[in-house]
Amino acid sequence: MKKSISKVLELKVGSVETIKLEDSKREFLVSAIKKKPTPKAYLTKKGFSEDEQGDTLHHGGENKALFLFSASTYEKLNSHFESNFDFRGVASFGENLILSDICESDICIGDIFEIGEAIVQITQPRQPCWKLSASTKEKDMTKVTFLNGFTGWYAKVLKEGYISKEDEVILQKRAHKNLTIAKLNELIVDPMSDEEATKEALLCDDLGRAFLVSLTKRYEFREKDDQFSHYHT
Repeated sequence: MKKSISKVLELKVGSVETIKLEDSKREFLVSAIKKKPTPKAYLTKKGFSEDEQGDTLHHGGENKALFLFSASTYEKLNSHFESNFDFRGVASFGENLILSDICESDICIGDIFEIGEAIVQITQPRQPCWKLSASTKEKDMTKVTFLNGFTGWYAKVLKEGYISKEDEVILQKRAHKNLTIAKLNELIVDPMSDEEATKEALLCDDLGRAFLVSLTKRYEFREKDDQFSHYHT
């Protein structure tokens, strides 16, 4: 299988900044979420060489080396909030790549893509935290992203190399056609909405460990699970 399904509309990298917050239970936002467009960057096993992460416990690393987002998801968020977030400018959601023509329902866990010189494999949806609300100044942004699956998705790097704006995104292999990013986003909200899919996800070797741990807790503890209460607000 080799199929071009998208192209890179924007490529972004960023440095860690400290931003003072108002009307928040936290005093500062320390993050590289506001990544800036660049025409070309070198992707390593741990992310773009020019890119930084403010919280290396929850962001970056080999299983979250690349964060991909959809232009159509930007449109959905703009429609929901009646806002004008622009995917062509500074990142609103911490994205490294903005892709055309596809969204969370078109991407599956374990998918292998060739993008420019690099080859990447999809690992998990993004798990949104309070920083989305703080960065966008929309207090319900994290909640809306979580409940509606407007998350984007992470990938690990199988082959390092340069990626450029306008590069094609070529699907090389798909092994888990039932486990789309959209489906995983549904399951993390309510694992019993499709218990068979939840069980399949929990046995999937290609699912990122962070998401696997969260989904396992969600499935085991159901309504008693409060793992997101701190990170969402």
